[in-house]
Amino acid sequence: MPLSRLRAPAITLAALTVSIPCTFAAEAPSDAASAGGPIEEIVVTARKRTETLQDTPVAVTAVTADQIEDYGVQSLADISKMTAGLLFDSEFTRGANRPVIRGQANILGASGVSYFIDGVYISGSIDDYDLNDVERVEIVKGPQSALYGRNTYSGAINLVTRSPSDEMRAAVEAQMASHEEYLVRASISGPISDTVAGGLTLRHYEMGGHVTNQFDGEDIGEQQSRSISGMLEITPNERLSIRTRAYLSEREDGQPAIFATRRDDNNCFQDIGGFYGGANRYYCGTIEPGRVNIDWPIQAPDAGLNEDLLQLSLKLDYQLNENWALTYIGGFGDSDYDELYDADYSPTSFHATPFTPRGIPLGGPVWGWVGFMVDFTFDAIQSTRDVSHELQLSFDLDRVSGMVGVYSLGSDFSTRDDRELTDAQRALGVANQATVGKAICDANPACFVVVPLFAPDISVSRNSRSLDIENRAAFAMVSFDLTDNVGLTLEGRFQDEDIATQLVAQSLGSPPGDPVSASDSFDGFLPRMTLDWRPTEDHLLYLTYAEGTKPGGFNDATAIQAGLPTFDEEDATSIELGLKSVLADGRLFANLALFFNEVEGYQLTQNVQFGARASSAIVNAGDADITGIEAELAFAPTDEVTLRLNYAWTDAEFTAGFDQNEGALLDYADDALANCSTGDQFPDVAGCQSLFGSIDGKQVPRTSEHQAFADLEYRQPLNGDWEWYGGLSYIYESSKFAQVHNLAETGDVSMLNARLGLVNGRYSVRVFGRNLTGEDSAYTVLRYLEAATYGRAFVVAPRRDTYFGVSLTMEL
Repeated sequence: MPLSRLRAPAITLAALTVSIPCTFAAEAPSDAASAGGPIEEIVVTARKRTETLQDTPVAVTAVTADQIEDYGVQSLADISKMTAGLLFDSEFTRGANRPVIRGQANILGASGVSYFIDGVYISGSIDDYDLNDVERVEIVKGPQSALYGRNTYSGAINLVTRSPSDEMRAAVEAQMASHEEYLVRASISGPISDTVAGGLTLRHYEMGGHVTNQFDGEDIGEQQSRSISGMLEITPNERLSIRTRAYLSEREDGQPAIFATRRDDNNCFQDIGGFYGGANRYYCGTIEPGRVNIDWPIQAPDAGLNEDLLQLSLKLDYQLNENWALTYIGGFGDSDYDELYDADYSPTSFHATPFTPRGIPLGGPVWGWVGFMVDFTFDAIQSTRDVSHELQLSFDLDRVSGMVGVYSLGSDFSTRDDRELTDAQRALGVANQATVGKAICDANPACFVVVPLFAPDISVSRNSRSLDIENRAAFAMVSFDLTDNVGLTLEGRFQDEDIATQLVAQSLGSPPGDPVSASDSFDGFLPRMTLDWRPTEDHLLYLTYAEGTKPGGFNDATAIQAGLPTFDEEDATSIELGLKSVLADGRLFANLALFFNEVEGYQLTQNVQFGARASSAIVNAGDADITGIEAELAFAPTDEVTLRLNYAWTDAEFTAGFDQNEGALLDYADDALANCSTGDQFPDVAGCQSLFGSIDGKQVPRTSEHQAFADLEYRQPLNGDWEWYGGLSYIYESSKFAQVHNLAETGDVSMLNARLGLVNGRYSVRVFGRNLTGEDSAYTVLRYLEAATYGRAFVVAPRRDTYFGVSLTMEL
């Protein structure tokens, strides 16, 4: 049955404000009978073994199912606001988020953080994943390559799904909030026979858009998703357990709400040369979000994102004897994804872009101009298939425990640009071209005739690309009890990865170019060592050394043609010192972590252009040092009051490296001309080639130096088994730079959320308010181009304004 028919009756809503627990402490229980008392411990599997959070010598955040329900957590973006050291936002679309852990950020390409569901590697985004279907979310910080493998060099996020309940249970919840936001969810779980138990969950979510598009006065940014998940647990005997799970989802989002600056907004690095008409080259300072004004009904009337996703997992645990166990984890992922966006984010389309707005030649009769006819539209079809296998042999002896294992991942990815133009759209482009030509001629009294020097057809990409990844690894972890209170854990992973790609460059209306094929291999050994000391039962001190790597790879067809075909691995070396303490008879949890990361070959982006096509290429920009402190505290001074405080300071700074765009800006800085006044990068090549500019001392973009979270909650029992609660949360993030130049930035974020609820063992009614301060600073500022001029521009996703909601949950 299609998921679009799985619309349960709308009971009025469920969800609460995003007040997440500290990374080390459980939240207040969801029912009155267990409320109050010392803060509960949380059991995690961050090291692929079961242990309590305070006994784990790793910086890890754990958010449990009760916390997700009680606090209305909808996404990882909610979790990140309260997690020290994690930045995560749905910045432009729900398919384009890139989590940042401890300042190791990226602009494009893969993040240094990988997702796992029940230990199975997941490619792509999980921003719309049904978090109410998980037992807990574990966010493990620092290089985790030794145990988790590919692309976890700055951390790993593992979603552990719920197991079936011991008794048959059914529940429904519904949510209604501002901006036509609705959520409906139904689940059933319990035993099927003496050896089989199962569960089934259905979910529908939609939001009508939270921003008004100035072009047509309609709301923009609609989102909709549906999912169904089912799982079975089979325990035929005491030694064997089998767990299998399936997750199927459909996502349908509209044109994203994105604001774009104009070239005329730029305020620094003036260019008085012949190209671009002497405008400023960049923007310096905080970019304030403006009004969204997009003519997507003309440029891309079917704009939106559609994805069909299937995820399957299988886990088998077999206890060989009391000391040895065998575990197999298998996963399969299938994603079909297509997107169509009006990507100039402006009220005009099919631009005739003049690079010489005063025409050529200068100073005489104008007989032409240099430029292109450009269609800034993203239209792509993507397909991803992932298959993974992992086999573990674990042991627990007298004073030694650990595991050895093997792993394989096969990932096939393909994408192609699928843009088509109607006759009306082509005619609009021709008309725009004539308008540009007339404006150039009107500005010059010596003008006789103005024609473009390049073909008048609109430049539209039809590039295609395939990427195949084969990753194989062997790993091991051994823990030694050196004394009764001192332990040593050694971890290591040897991995080998083969990457192969094929690219075909093509423009609409032209024959495809010759296929470009390339392949490469990456291998290495990734170690991790942890020394922990427990001076008392309530205090744990640990020291960790770890290495991680982020794979290299290949850029797109445009970048390859522009001379940037590949990028190398990014390597990180980390040292961490941590302290975890339980005080005041379990009423106070206090954790502290200090870390230093040294990164070599940092992968960032650089603008490239080949002909009329512009793109971004990943390059190894240089090296960086990242130093940070994370402090977390949960305190329950009474049975009714809980206080949580989180703080992270992250200093992420480049120590070496050069950037092409930085060099160009430095060239303009002295005389407003691109004339190699600061030097010629390639003196043997005809023409001026500006020196690449040093980024030594620049802050890593997309990182916040300061993050803070404070939450105060009060709970009070009522008659019977009911209780009420109220809470207030404050969230702060310092400004983030858009790029290595450290010029354009987002501005600080300061938000206030509130919640109020009435709950018992079967029912809950909650109301919430979010962003009560009306914070409007940008999630992220992305360096971009203005389609009409090819001048520098920036795009910003407006933050959701103050909104309120109400929810109802009922267990049947």
